[in-house]
Amino acid sequence: MAKDSERSVARILYIDQGKSNKEIAEKLGVQEKTVGNWVKKYGWKEERDARDNNVDARIENIKAVIDDIIADRTSARLKIKQVKIDLEHPRTPEDEAKTLRDELSTLKKEIVGYDDSISKWNKTLDNFNKENKVSLATYLHVMDELFKDMQAHNQDLYLKTLDFQEQHISKVSVQLG
Repeated sequence: MAKDSERSVARILYIDQGKSNKEIAEKLGVQEKTVGNWVKKYGWKEERDARDNNVDARIENIKAVIDDIIADRTSARLKIKQVKIDLEHPRTPEDEAKTLRDELSTLKKEIVGYDDSISKWNKTLDNFNKENKVSLATYLHVMDELFKDMQAHNQDLYLKTLDFQEQHISKVSVQLG
């Protein structure tokens, strides 16, 4: 029984907290090999990787990239405004005006590049959302399997969750349907 509780704690440390096998073994007073066996036997590495790379996290990463590009674009727009002001009120020789016009041209090209990047990342985000949307049929299949396993494991718990199951499936059917 002690091994079951140690394994449960080890799972939390490994999956949720990202601890290494060695750190877990030291904390729980078990062999590192034992933790490694649990990781392999119960698929903890795959689960941790899947959780770390879940759809929501990947979408947030893409949005962060888009936000960074937008910030760079905004900065370039502000520089363009300043260069235009400097060109309208010449205080310097013609060679500096040429330098300002060159800078203006470069900044405009940068903005075109930013716009192109934003467009491509938005397209990636749209495609990602489409590709990673779970179909209602798949979701229902997974939930049916879960509820069957719950029924086989603990009939009382299964019966206590029947109302929840119905409400949850109805909610998801509306969302995904």
